[in-house]
Amino acid sequence: MLESGKVKEIVTSYLPNFIKDLEEMTNIDSGNGDAEGTDAVAQLVGGKFEALGAKVEYRKNSRSTHTIVRFQGTGDLRLLLIAHIDTVFEKGEAQRRPFRMDENMMAYGPGVGDDKATVVQTIYSMQALKELNFQNFKEIVLYYSGEEEGGSPTAEAIVAELAQQVDLCIIMDTARPNWGIVTQRKGSANYEIQVEGIAGHHGNASQTSANAIMELGNQISLLYKMASPLPSDPSKFTRDSLKEQGIQDHGQFTPENTINVGVIGSTNQKINSIPKDAFAKVNVRCFSIAEQERLDREIKDLVNQTVVPGTKVTITGGIKTGPMEKTPQAQKLVDLFRQVVKREYNADIVEWVSGGLTDGNRAAKYIPTIDALGVENYDEHTDHESVDLKTAVPRTVALVCFILEIAENWSAFRKE
Repeated sequence: MLESGKVKEIVTSYLPNFIKDLEEMTNIDSGNGDAEGTDAVAQLVGGKFEALGAKVEYRKNSRSTHTIVRFQGTGDLRLLLIAHIDTVFEKGEAQRRPFRMDENMMAYGPGVGDDKATVVQTIYSMQALKELNFQNFKEIVLYYSGEEEGGSPTAEAIVAELAQQVDLCIIMDTARPNWGIVTQRKGSANYEIQVEGIAGHHGNASQTSANAIMELGNQISLLYKMASPLPSDPSKFTRDSLKEQGIQDHGQFTPENTINVGVIGSTNQKINSIPKDAFAKVNVRCFSIAEQERLDREIKDLVNQTVVPGTKVTITGGIKTGPMEKTPQAQKLVDLFRQVVKREYNADIVEWVSGGLTDGNRAAKYIPTIDALGVENYDEHTDHESVDLKTAVPRTVALVCFILEIAENWSAFRKE
C-alpha cells in the first residue's frame, strides 16, 4: 500500500478548501422535500466530481434530486459509498443561522454535520485517491440521496439497484464521537391490529356483547411478553446517568428487540357502552433477520389467541426494512477499519449499535455494509447541530486508507 504519510500530507492540504466548500454547501437550504435546494447542492457536488473525471447522473422527482457518481478503475473491487444532501430544516434556515466556525474548529449551521461535512469528506477522499493515482478497483460508486431524512420509494429503489451492482458498501453518515462507527442497526416492521367486537349497553347487555377494547388489551399484553425485557429502572440507563456511572453509551444496552404500541383507538366514546371495535398500530425493531422473522410469525398468530368471547382479531402489515446485521463479512470490514485507525492514529474504534434506520439497512440486504464513517458531529436535527472539524482530516485519512486496504486485500477478502 502507498505510504500513509503521503495520504496524511495530501488530505491535510485539502482542509482550507474542505472548510470553504462546507460553508458554501451549508449555506444552501436543502431541506427534505425542497426540490430546488437539493438540486442546487446536487449540482455543486456533481460539478466537483465531474472535475475529477467521474461520470455523474442526476435522477429527479418532484421533491428532490438524487446524484449517482461513478469512477472506473482497472482492478476487481466494486465499492459503494452512500451519503445524503438533504436536511431536516425548512427553507430560510440557512439565512437565519448561516455557517460559522469557532476557535475550537466546531462548525455550526443547518445540516452542517448531518450530512454535509461528510458529503464534502467523500469528495476530498476521491480527490486524494485520484492524486495518489489509485486505480486498483473496478468501480467506485457514490450515491447522494436527496430524500434520506424522510425516505422515499425513489431513494429505496436506487439503493437496492446500486447495492446489487457492487461488492461492499460504506455508509457515509454522521460518525459517533471518539472514533465511533455503527456496526449494527435494527430492522423495522409495522403492524395494525383490528379487533371486531359486539356493541351493547354495559349495564343491560354485557352477556350479549363482546368488548373489542378489552380484547385489544389482551393483544397488547401478549405483545409486551414477546419483547425483550426492559430494565426495572429506566432512569439508570439515560445517557447522563450512564455518564455519571463512568459508562460510555454506545447503544450496548439497547434491547435485542423492542415492540412499541404507538397508536390505539376505537369509535366508541361512551363509558357505559361496550365498544364494537378497537385498533392498535405497532412498530417492531430487532437486530437480526431471524428474530425479525420469528416475531413476524408470532405476531400474526395472535389472531388465534383471543380471550374475549365473540371478538375477532385481524392483523395486517409485516416486515418493512431488514436489519443491518454484523455478518462475518461485515465483521471483516470492521476489523480492517479497526486496524487502519490503530495503525494511523493509535486509537481504538468504538462499535455502536442503533435502533434507528439508515440506507445501511437497505444496502445490507444485498452486501456487507459498514456505517457511520463520516466526520464526527453532535446534536443533529437541532438548531445547535455542530460538526467537529478537528476530525475532518483524521476521518478522511482513515477512509482513504481503508479503501486502499480493502482493494489491496480484496482477493483474500473475497475468497474467505
